[in-house]
Amino acid sequence: MTHPYRRLHGNSPLTLLLGFLAIALISARLDGQPQTKRVEKTGTAKQSDKKKSDKKKTGSLKSLAAKPLPLEQARQRARLLHDIYESTLLTMHRHYFEPNKQRVIPSRALEDVFYTARRRWGVEARWLAVSAQAMNIDHKPKTTFEKQAVQLLLTGKKQHEEVRDGTYRMAAPIVLFANCIRCHTSRRRNPVAGLILSLPVKSE
Repeated sequence: MTHPYRRLHGNSPLTLLLGFLAIALISARLDGQPQTKRVEKTGTAKQSDKKKSDKKKTGSLKSLAAKPLPLEQARQRARLLHDIYESTLLTMHRHYFEPNKQRVIPSRALEDVFYTARRRWGVEARWLAVSAQAMNIDHKPKTTFEKQAVQLLLTGKKQHEEVRDGTYRMAAPIVLFANCIRCHTSRRRNPVAGLILSLPVKSE
C-alpha cells in the first residue's frame, strides 16, 4: 500500500502550486493600491466604494500592496519575485508533468523553490507542523522559537517573529484546505501548518 506521502489524489499538487502563485502575485504587487475610476462623491461614499472595489479585486485576501517604493527596492523585489515565480514554474513541470515520474506532495516539491531562495537570496525557509499531522518528522518544531510559534499559531495569531544573532525570523500560518487534509489528518476544524522564513539583517 502506497503511503499518502508518496501518492496524491488527482491534480491537487498542481492546484496548490497554482494557488501559491496566485497568492504571491496578489500579496506582493509592486504597482501600489488598486486604481478605481475617479468619481466626485462625498468622503464617506468614496471610502465605501473603495472598500467594495478592493474586496472585489482581491476576494477574501487582504491586499498587502505597498505605497510606491524607492527604485532600488522595487528592482530588488522584482528580481526576487522573478526568481520565485520562475523556480515555481520549473518545479511544477519537473515534478508533475514528466511522464512515468512518481509524484511528490506539494510541500516537498516547493522545497526546490526554497533551494533557489537560499542560494540566490540567502533566505532560509522551513515548513512547520502546527495543528495537522506532519508528513515529515523534520517539520516538527525543534528550537524554542519554533515551539513558541506553534503555540501562538494555534491560537490564531497571524505572525510570530524575532531578531537574534543577526537573523530575522518570521513564522506565519499556511491554511490547509480539503485536498491537503486528505493526508494531513487533524481533529481541528481549521487545521493549519506553518512556514518559517529566516533572513540576515544588519545590527542597529
